[in-house]
Amino acid sequence: GDRRISENTCRFYGVTTKDDKHIYPYHDASGSMIANKIRQTSNKSFFVEGNLPQATLFGQNKFASRGKYITLCEGEIDAMSAYEMLGSKWAVTSIKNGAQSAVKDVKAHYEYLNGFDKVVLCFDSDEHGRKAANHVAQIFEPNKCLIMNMAKKDANEYLKENKREEFTRAWWDAKPYTPAGIVNLA
Repeated sequence: GDRRISENTCRFYGVTTKDDKHIYPYHDASGSMIANKIRQTSNKSFFVEGNLPQATLFGQNKFASRGKYITLCEGEIDAMSAYEMLGSKWAVTSIKNGAQSAVKDVKAHYEYLNGFDKVVLCFDSDEHGRKAANHVAQIFEPNKCLIMNMAKKDANEYLKENKREEFTRAWWDAKPYTPAGIVNLA
């Protein structure tokens, strides 16, 4: 639809559309589907069916916990957008309830995320998103997390404006979190 996400990507993540609703499936650690997050496009409201608190990150069931990179986004649409723009070849997941749930979700799924060499944080480029990315990066050992610096609001904006190359460049340019006042000389 209006989000420019391809059918293949939706199918990969198991996302379906019904009337004016987008349905995002959530799974438990064993891979069983236990919840749906449902977005009503008409009024942009979300509601949940099932047991979202017990669910893993959005998309986690699609990627084994190892590999070079995992990208973590602030929402399902951004995760699917990033996955598509990165050529559908790297793991991309999303936290469950936006920036405010970031630390809680990451702590709950720390072992999974930590199984990757690098965790690329692709949160919204607003103040909430930047703060959340900094808090999340501090949960991991130094240099584990790379924080994207995006000129646009979020991954989906790049996709909608067909700026895949710019997004990919920002992804490769993501920098390790450095605590304020500490200069990273590496």
